[in-house]
Amino acid sequence: MLVCGWNEIYSTERRPSGVVTRYRWVLAGKAKGFPITMACKVADVSRQAFYDWRLRTTSGPSKTDQAEKNLVEQMREIHDNLDETCGSPRMTVKLTNQGWVGNHKRVERLMRVHGIVRAHKLATISA
Repeated sequence: MLVCGWNEIYSTERRPSGVVTRYRWVLAGKAKGFPITMACKVADVSRQAFYDWRLRTTSGPSKTDQAEKNLVEQMREIHDNLDETCGSPRMTVKLTNQGWVGNHKRVERLMRVHGIVRAHKLATISA
């Protein structure tokens, strides 16, 4: 009977807390045969937001994600070609020279997130 199962899924201690967790919970309820409308209501998410999430997760990476991946690959190539001595200001200039349009803040963020750091040369002491 659907009512008994719904009481089980409706209990407050089993309700999810994070947004993505809620969407997954609604999807699991759908797989068990519960109506999406009711599962969305219990999870406190809109039905449209659930369907949008499902479309995003099944469609693969977006154009923005692909462009960022290509930019990071380009940054790694520049970093390796310059013996890892390229910081964010120099990286921004090199990318601009190659035709990329953007600002230094994005370059700094991507370098930080992807672990592209400038290798510091040791100071030499002349005797």
